[in-house]
Amino acid sequence: MATGKVKIFATTTALFAVCAIIFFTLSITAIGKYTGQLKRVHHMEQQILAGKTEILKVPEMIGQVRKADKTKKNLENQVAELTEANEEFDVELAELQKELTIMTVAKLVLEVDKAGYTKNLVEARQAVRELREEMGTNDGGTRIDELDEIEKTLIESSH
Repeated sequence: MATGKVKIFATTTALFAVCAIIFFTLSITAIGKYTGQLKRVHHMEQQILAGKTEILKVPEMIGQVRKADKTKKNLENQVAELTEANEEFDVELAELQKELTIMTVAKLVLEVDKAGYTKNLVEARQAVRELREEMGTNDGGTRIDELDEIEKTLIESSH
C-alpha cells in the first residue's frame, strides 16, 4: 500500500505543482495586464485633466476674442472717421490754397500799383521842385507849402 500512497502523493504533488505553475503564470500575466491597464488609465486621466484645463481656458479665450473684436470695430470706426476728416481737410486745404493764390496775386498787383504810385510820387516831387524853382518867391511860397502838405498825405496814404 505504501506504493499506492506514494503514487497518489506523487501524482497529487505533481498535479499541485502543475496547478501552482499555471496559477503562478496566470497571476504574472494578470499582474502585467493590470499594470499595463493602470498605466493606460493613469495616462488617460492625465489627458482628461489636461483637456479639462484647456476646456476651462476656452471661456477666457472667447472673452479675449470678443474684446479683440470690439477693439477692432472701434479702430475701424476711428479709421473711417479719420478718413472722412482727412477728406474734409483736403477740401479745406484746396480752398485755402486757392485763397493763398488769390492773396499772392493781389499782393503782387498791389506791389506793382505801389511801384507805379511811387514812380508817380517821385515825378510829382520833381515837378513840385521845378515849380518851386520857377515860381521862386513871387507868391511868398504859400502854394508850395500847400503842395508839401498834399505830398505828405500822399506818402502817408501809400504806406
